[in-house]
Amino acid sequence: MNRQNIRARIESGAEVVESFLDVSDLSLQIGRRSILDRINISLPKGAITVLLGPSGAGKSSLLRCLNGLQADWQGRVVMQGHDVRCWPGGEDALRRHIGLIAQRPCVFPGTIAANVLFGLARRQRRQSSHLMMRCLQQAALWDEVRDRLDDSASCLSMGQQQRLCLARALAVGPQLLLLDEPTSSLDPRSRSLIEDSLRKLAEKIPLLLVSHDLEQAQRLADQVIFLCDGRVIEKASAEKFFSQPERIESREFIRWQVCDCD
Repeated sequence: MNRQNIRARIESGAEVVESFLDVSDLSLQIGRRSILDRINISLPKGAITVLLGPSGAGKSSLLRCLNGLQADWQGRVVMQGHDVRCWPGGEDALRRHIGLIAQRPCVFPGTIAANVLFGLARRQRRQSSHLMMRCLQQAALWDEVRDRLDDSASCLSMGQQQRLCLARALAVGPQLLLLDEPTSSLDPRSRSLIEDSLRKLAEKIPLLLVSHDLEQAQRLADQVIFLCDGRVIEKASAEKFFSQPERIESREFIRWQVCDCD
């Protein structure tokens, strides 16, 4: 089923949209502070889900829980029928299946090529020229770096570094990609290139994207999940959320980008 059909089913509320990952009663408390409170969401296959909400809503914390970077949460997360707490191979193997792109690009010391292939075993790196090209193409970076793969990655612009991080994440073959405001500090051209890449990637793997940019959410999202104070306030198709939100908190956030969810 292609992404257009999946979006139509999400918009109609159809139950036959196949779920890739299911989160049940996920809660996170740090000290005496509740960060996430009984989160229940599902990510459909072949679609982009956008997490919206004010700063401090728990969006980034949720991504870290799903990726295994935050370990002390309660609840259950099942991906393709497997509980992520019992993932074969442990947390390192889980993170190969659930990639995470941070808000600020983090390139490693070394060349552009070395950065792309960082997550591969040495044996794989020796046979990886085609894989490197494919991942850089998927990240819309190949045409800009194809003749300087041995240059230092730190010489790239901010937008190029973020696309390099995307290529590096793709090289290990993730089944799900989490992105935490990946275009927030980028120029319009870099933002457009990354958005185009994400649309194409969503045809193959599900994406969960945190964004504070409502226009970006409207451009990219198939499904929207609105969080505030660590709770899910509303879940809906992108079209329904932006045209007919059910909750007053959602309407306030869309209009003023503020909310009072206490």
